[in-house]
Amino acid sequence: MILRLVGFLAYTEVRLPHEHFSVNKLGHLVLDGYDLVELAERFGTPLYVVSEGRLRENYRQLAETFKTHYPEETIIAYAVKANFTLAIIRIFALEGAWAETFTGPEFHMALMAGVKPENILLTGTSRGEADFKEALEAGVGLIVADSLPELYRVSRAAEELGGKARVLIRVNPALEVPTHPSIATGVRGTKFGIDIPSGDAFKAFEEALALEGIIVLGVHTHIGSRIMRVEPFLETARRVVDFIGELNSRLGFKPEYLDLGGGFGIPYRPEEFDEVLDFNLLAKSLSKIIVEEFRRLGLQLPKLVFEPGRSLVADAELLLAKVGNVKETPAGKYIFLDASTNHLTPVLLVDQYFEIILANKVNKKIEETVNFAGPLCFTGDIIALNRRIPKVETGDLAAILSVGAYCKSSYMAHNAQPKPPTVMLSKHGAEIVQRGQTLGDLLAHDVIPPRLYHAFAEPS
Repeated sequence: MILRLVGFLAYTEVRLPHEHFSVNKLGHLVLDGYDLVELAERFGTPLYVVSEGRLRENYRQLAETFKTHYPEETIIAYAVKANFTLAIIRIFALEGAWAETFTGPEFHMALMAGVKPENILLTGTSRGEADFKEALEAGVGLIVADSLPELYRVSRAAEELGGKARVLIRVNPALEVPTHPSIATGVRGTKFGIDIPSGDAFKAFEEALALEGIIVLGVHTHIGSRIMRVEPFLETARRVVDFIGELNSRLGFKPEYLDLGGGFGIPYRPEEFDEVLDFNLLAKSLSKIIVEEFRRLGLQLPKLVFEPGRSLVADAELLLAKVGNVKETPAGKYIFLDASTNHLTPVLLVDQYFEIILANKVNKKIEETVNFAGPLCFTGDIIALNRRIPKVETGDLAAILSVGAYCKSSYMAHNAQPKPPTVMLSKHGAEIVQRGQTLGDLLAHDVIPPRLYHAFAEPS
């Protein structure tokens, strides 16, 4: 019998991010009806586990909310960079999503997952004519140009192929973005987009509209990632729509698309689980700004594009890791897992918090404060500090929550640790959707010249 988690909350002091989780009579953490302790025993650890149901639920919530409030078409283009597991891309394609791909490899991943080329948005910052030709020959839907040199390159590529590229131009509204500096993209001085306040963005549109090889179809922007408040997105819309008004009055430009990027945050800490980004308020408020201003300008409403990644995949995936060693030190108790910051690179890159629960002891009382570490040979391989958990022992199973975004896609292989497999849960079973790497995979591209096999050590 599966018991819903809410029946245990007062006793266990455990909070989980969404209702796809529960606890069974053994006190084990359950996801979509699957005992995670049993999954770890079956597939080994470390192990990524993703909920297909949660993926679909996250997409539908966002798509249906904007469909309700915005009177024109809204396109949800999944940001492949967040998690490029092909089965995940495929699920979103089946739900009706486009794919936002930042690079050529991501573009090909989307195609391999069955995304129609006309439903792919190609973004980037430094691409050559060959990159653009490849995408155009494949039939890419839209290309986002990040600078004037890129506009010239994509125009030349299209002309050489005897056609025209469908282009959006990325602009930078240069505002303050409430997120980690490393993932704030719409701020003054950023490397992304063309600056609006300086007039550079207007000049870029002016020149682009005269190029023979492109059709400028709209405006693109993206202000950052992990944003938990509605207001920054509303201010972005105000500034970009004001800019569109200037383009229309001075150049006669009428956009067919308005791409406001992604960056929708999710709660990672238990105390934030009730403070989710209000998509209903966001959709309603954004629609009001866009509809009112476009009507004032006498313009037809554009197709609205969003590029969510984190908000679609982050809380749908977790990482299971076995406790390999428990070590008492003057600085506190260290719990060594068989997972590391290799698997959780956002900890190193943006000081990301990940909630950790003992999956085999969810119904046990919180007893101690510990530090979670990985087994890697560097001091910074610390996953979490000062976490309150039940008494932990070697062999316990840790569930690290909400790892679906920017963990596997930025995986590093320090100490030659291979990437573990990914299992997807659905009504069809627990299916491997990404096999674990082997030592052979890590060494597949290495070559020792034959002469070195027969060589003697050279004298110093």
